[in-house]
Amino acid sequence: MRHLLLSISVFFGITCSLFAQNLPVDAGTGKITYLEVVDAAGVKPADLTKVVKEWATKQGFTLKEETADKLVYNASTTVEYPNVNGSANEKSPVTFTLSVFIKDGKYRYIATDFFHVGDAKSKASGGKLENVSPECGATKMTSKSWVFIKNKTNSNMVTLTNDLKRVVTEFQNDPANKSDW
Repeated sequence: MRHLLLSISVFFGITCSLFAQNLPVDAGTGKITYLEVVDAAGVKPADLTKVVKEWATKQGFTLKEETADKLVYNASTTVEYPNVNGSANEKSPVTFTLSVFIKDGKYRYIATDFFHVGDAKSKASGGKLENVSPECGATKMTSKSWVFIKNKTNSNMVTLTNDLKRVVTEFQNDPANKSDW
């Protein structure tokens, strides 16, 4: 009986950890999506565009599309996770698309299309982060590593979007950028 209870507890713990992923999923598309409209009162669209472009360049993002009110980037974040046998860690990118829409005094960012590229030599590509299990299969990546990749991507995205907001707010609050004197 104890063995049965222990087995159930372990199974329940593993199941809970697999689903303990706090990734924002858009109900309409079913894709992981980070989206927010951010106030930038007093900042002109041209200045917002300049600030966002400088920030994205520092992040190493590649400008894919640019219009008067939209910037679209091919972007990535690096995640480190335990390899399949747990003897070492692997580092690989998770790519995504970052779109920034700009209006007078505000902007909206949308990050979506998250894809774990994986290491070329180990061929451990998890694929779309919306997948329940990695595309490469359990022989190349454990479910624990897959959850770790998703959770690390989430924390990286929170850090990244907070940094974008910080940079815009710094520009917004810089007295040298004010025209109401």
